[in-house]
Amino acid sequence: MSQPRLPKSAQEIADVIGVERTLYLIGQLPKVKCGPHEGKLSWRVVLYIPKRLPLDHQLVRILGWADAYKLSRHFPGEILSPATCDSVYRHYRDQNIRRLLGEGLGIALVADWFGMSERQVRNIGRVGA
Repeated sequence: MSQPRLPKSAQEIADVIGVERTLYLIGQLPKVKCGPHEGKLSWRVVLYIPKRLPLDHQLVRILGWADAYKLSRHFPGEILSPATCDSVYRHYRDQNIRRLLGEGLGIALVADWFGMSERQVRNIGRVGA
């Protein structure tokens, strides 16, 4: 199964801190509604990268000092609006659900871990079977 590609707006961040850290960061940020695009509402995240990085900044709390510092050096004073990467997240989530079910974990436990219904987990497990 091929790995989904990150949208360009997220790949720019991943080039600095890596794909996993980028997906984690984006997942921790609140989503905001954007105007209609091709007839439907879209969602984005918005992140300000300060020139001077205080220790109590949101970036430091989410990523830790090292990765937050890398971003502040690479994007000083910029407001970033990366895509939410929902399709990338779903790909990894579904892949891990199938792996955990394949290892014998129960549907109820996997559903609880991912904050999903047992029916959703069962359906995802069937697709990979």
